[in-house]
Amino acid sequence: MGQAKVNKETGDADLTTDQKTLSRLLTLPGLEEVEKRLQELSTGFDDYTPLFAKVVTGGGKRLRPALVLLCGSFTSAPPAVLVDVACAVELIHAASLVHDDVIDHAQLRRGLPTVSAQWGDHQAVLYGDFLFARAFSLLTKPQTAQILESMTKAISLMCEGEIEMANLLYNCDFTEADYYDYIYKKTAFFLSACCLAGTQAGKASQTVCNALAAFGLHLGYAFQLKDDLLDFTGKAEITGKPALQDLREGYLTLPVIKLLQHPLYSTYTKKIITDRNFTVQNLRFIRQSLDESGIVTELENDVRNFTAKAKQYLNLLPKKPGRIILARLADYIAQRKH
Repeated sequence: MGQAKVNKETGDADLTTDQKTLSRLLTLPGLEEVEKRLQELSTGFDDYTPLFAKVVTGGGKRLRPALVLLCGSFTSAPPAVLVDVACAVELIHAASLVHDDVIDHAQLRRGLPTVSAQWGDHQAVLYGDFLFARAFSLLTKPQTAQILESMTKAISLMCEGEIEMANLLYNCDFTEADYYDYIYKKTAFFLSACCLAGTQAGKASQTVCNALAAFGLHLGYAFQLKDDLLDFTGKAEITGKPALQDLREGYLTLPVIKLLQHPLYSTYTKKIITDRNFTVQNLRFIRQSLDESGIVTELENDVRNFTAKAKQYLNLLPKKPGRIILARLADYIAQRKH
């Protein structure tokens, strides 16, 4: 292999792999402070919240706080305010995961036991509420009022989407339009709000605000679609959760929706789902059918199309290092394995 080219604007070798992109994110100014604050914010003065805090402090991509910091780099936002906002969005994300694990009866998250699996649903629900409260406490200052409004809307949409989905589990009439409406509420709006929050923490032109909000929205669609693909194509030891878990819980994501429309595979796929007969053999049939039908390839192309659209909005931004890192982050979303 030849030497990596060095980008004149950032001084870095081109980041073309998952690990290089994540390593670059971890060196963002402010992210080390975010990690330190999350250690404090995820625990109270009791004996129990420190036991639950691994869900916040035990790793993760830190995508959402990174988006806040990167988008904030296009503004005059005070670093301390950006760190507060970055912590708030990660706490909201963590709280939603704790509650999701209760709903989904999930045993593992990032390869570790979930709060609900280890300590019970009652404790998990309360801890999720605790994290939401900690997040809101960071957004009560006058300069973050707009951000608080966006974040509460994001949480409302997440809940609305999950309520709707709870009434559509195992429903083979679930459509592609239903799916995109669901992931808009579940993921895309929140990532857009995270990008917008970075600009709202300081002064930015309307053009910059709109471009970054649109970037985040398309990135959110790409992220969730890729996540749903990995439920079928990923390896449990890498993703940190059992394969086809969403399907077994009744969540019909786009790969299955496409399979239900396929003339060769729809009948048996529908029978598996309506009978809830998720044997090893039947799950293998679904995985193989997704490959043989070309659906995996088709949806991987859709992911790349969403990230390409997201990157187009970056052309409206000033030529700063943050713009290049956001573009690389979009590429990472399309290529990631977990």
